[in-house]
Amino acid sequence: MDGPIPGQSLTREPKKARYERPPEIADPNEAVEYHLTKIANPEVLDDILHALELGLPIKTMTQTMLTMAVAKGIHNIDVSLIIADVVEEYLISTALEAGIEFREDFDRTEETNEKKKKRVDALLRKAIDEIEEDESDEGYMLLEGMSDLVSSEVGKGDEPTGDTPEVEEETPEEKPVGLMSRGQNNGS
Repeated sequence: MDGPIPGQSLTREPKKARYERPPEIADPNEAVEYHLTKIANPEVLDDILHALELGLPIKTMTQTMLTMAVAKGIHNIDVSLIIADVVEEYLISTALEAGIEFREDFDRTEETNEKKKKRVDALLRKAIDEIEEDESDEGYMLLEGMSDLVSSEVGKGDEPTGDTPEVEEETPEEKPVGLMSRGQNNGS
């Protein structure tokens, strides 16, 4: 019930949102340079490494960074798909060079997407909480933006509400009856 009304996007003025306009960067090489420069910034790098050290997987970090860039109109989703591996490999090499232990991805368990999003949100919140408040630099803002993006998606999925309806068991005498049913009363 929190979502937009169907057709609402057709009633507002077009091209108001950043993602509805042409992206700032259309060349994948320029997009890679943009992201690698941003990651290499010491203010950003220390916060990224801290989040990775706490257990946030590199794959999730990469996907979230690229999704944020698409939402800001930096580049489109196609460019994100092209450059994702390069950005991920850069994060891996940077983490190895820094000597921190990290995860590449979550374990391949039967965990739902909703649970993974909640886990990512908790890890990002933990990283943000451990950073001192006076250190609200570009890296802090990046982690906060990532957390906002992930937490806005939490709850939209297949999370059970706790109100599970009681299922009445069918007794042997209550077989379906009708023309197309396989019950005893099929018109005879």
